[in-house]
Amino acid sequence: MSLRYLFIDFDSFYASVEQQFQPHLRGKPVGIVPSLGVETTCCIAASYEAKARGVKTGTPVREARYLCPGIRFVQANNSRYIQTHKQIHQIIHEIIYVDAVLSIDEMFGRLPPHWQPPAVARAKALEIKAALKAQIGPYIGASIGLAPNRFLAKLASKLEKPDGLTTLDFDELPDKLYRFELEDITGIGRRMQERLRIARITSMEQLCDAPRHRLHRIWKSVEGDRMWYALRGIEMARPATTTRQTIGHSHVLPPRLRSFQGAHATLHRMLQKVVRRLRRMDTFTGHLDLQVTFGFEIHWHGAAQCFPTQDNVTLGRLLNNLWSQHPHDLPEPTKVSITCTHLTHVNSHTPSLFPEDNHPRRMQLQQAMDAVNQQHGGRSLYYADAHQAQRCSEAAPMRIAFSHIPDLELEDG
Repeated sequence: MSLRYLFIDFDSFYASVEQQFQPHLRGKPVGIVPSLGVETTCCIAASYEAKARGVKTGTPVREARYLCPGIRFVQANNSRYIQTHKQIHQIIHEIIYVDAVLSIDEMFGRLPPHWQPPAVARAKALEIKAALKAQIGPYIGASIGLAPNRFLAKLASKLEKPDGLTTLDFDELPDKLYRFELEDITGIGRRMQERLRIARITSMEQLCDAPRHRLHRIWKSVEGDRMWYALRGIEMARPATTTRQTIGHSHVLPPRLRSFQGAHATLHRMLQKVVRRLRRMDTFTGHLDLQVTFGFEIHWHGAAQCFPTQDNVTLGRLLNNLWSQHPHDLPEPTKVSITCTHLTHVNSHTPSLFPEDNHPRRMQLQQAMDAVNQQHGGRSLYYADAHQAQRCSEAAPMRIAFSHIPDLELEDG
């Protein structure tokens, strides 16, 4: 028996952090929302006390009040969650090597051979739990899974929530997997469930019993083979991941910015945040993509190319040219997004020979602006195109995506 992987899944992370930092919320049903006082929004997280009453991620506020009359709504504090995540990462990294952070509430590490025996692996997991409780606090629970591969370790972390510690070793397979539903498995979404249903696989037992060639046929790729091996605790090598291909932001406009002028300013604000990230990553972009939703059903898209750059002025002019092309006989804009693609790292970037593509003094100015914003907050210095949105705290605020944890030094602070 060998438990090679330790997977950590933090329980209701946002709500748990709030309960740790705000004692009056402890033991109470809590819903985390993007903004307080907005009845049309949804819960982005819920405490276990709220989950027990049927409230979960995505539950509308009005429905949450109905399901759980005593629920306390708390506005998301993304800076607090990121700072807590960084503290947790450091604590765990001092005990075991963290191979990868998958999201703000998930990470894993591989155990060296002398830590793989079940008793030793469990002792390491308990050491992590004790360190988190001592240094962060007892209300941020971590469920830990131990297994021969990462896939099973993640499943194991879900078996005894909250604050669980579970193993899934070779001698427990496949019986222990039968407790899961197909939709619980990473890599089985709605479309794959439909394919499996057509193939008459509707339970975990049937999935585990299916031969490898059959899963290959259902997945129509080597991913079916990966699933077959993963269910048996075998780690199948994956091809090297490619570098980041896109960088961008999207934002549902608050009521005060639902105008053509407000949408334009918000796009510029998002663009300036994106370009700051490009410079921080030593990366250039050669393609700008805009998407705008007018009303709630009409979608407009504009795209343009340029010589690879990380210059605010060049990309700002490109944005203005694209924006001038949008139809003017449409309802007020409600959502905007901006994406930079065709990314090139500085090590692969060839500077342009044309003077209009090289602005050394302007780049020096923007680097100085970055330094000021890093020290005093992202709203300190900015180009005037974003002024209306910069004055609105609800315009393009920091968001934590599932697979991307923002760098606080690049945010507004």
